[in-house]
Amino acid sequence: MSIQSEIITTPSRFGVDTRNTLLRHETGSEKLLIMLPGRAYTCDFPVLYYLRKVAAQIGYDVLSIEYGFQAARTDFTVAQLPDLLADLNDTLQPVLTHGYKHICVAGKSLGTPIAAHLVQSLDTASRSLLLLTPVGDAIKSVGTIPTAAIIGTADPAYVAEEVAHFVGHPTVKWHVYEGLDHGLEYADDWQASASILPRIIEACTTFLGETS
Repeated sequence: MSIQSEIITTPSRFGVDTRNTLLRHETGSEKLLIMLPGRAYTCDFPVLYYLRKVAAQIGYDVLSIEYGFQAARTDFTVAQLPDLLADLNDTLQPVLTHGYKHICVAGKSLGTPIAAHLVQSLDTASRSLLLLTPVGDAIKSVGTIPTAAIIGTADPAYVAEEVAHFVGHPTVKWHVYEGLDHGLEYADDWQASASILPRIIEACTTFLGETS
């Protein structure tokens, strides 16, 4: 299995160029994973880093997004969301010309409502959604898209009643980890944090395999 790494440079409305990484199988792939990071949780942080590696190993091409405000080392406000979405669209257009038959969009925190919005707009019959520590109305916007949502009980975004609402849901499955915070780690315990990581990645891997 030979995989090429390509940097897609996109002029951003935040006044800089973003560097977005596309891992692409030389023999071609019919599956694409789009990774949308969090505000401070980039695609090089543990869960997204290993998600990218395992997705490529099971046959996905993987596009890792860098936001313009991250490249500019500035803060982000909700008022700038249209600029962020426009940047994302510019980066996606040349990638989507490869004609993927299945696309999964994975979002972390800030990236989860963006992922829920993006997956609805994709012009492909087979789509899925992976929400890591979903915030806002992300989980309420998935419609009938097959969705896995991952969160810890020590995350301020965790709402037990919201998770309970989706018990038995035909297309949405929650994975709840006791004691994990918003970074999907145990606060002040790096060993326990490292030990739980394989379980999180395994849940993501199973979902990617089942929905593609």
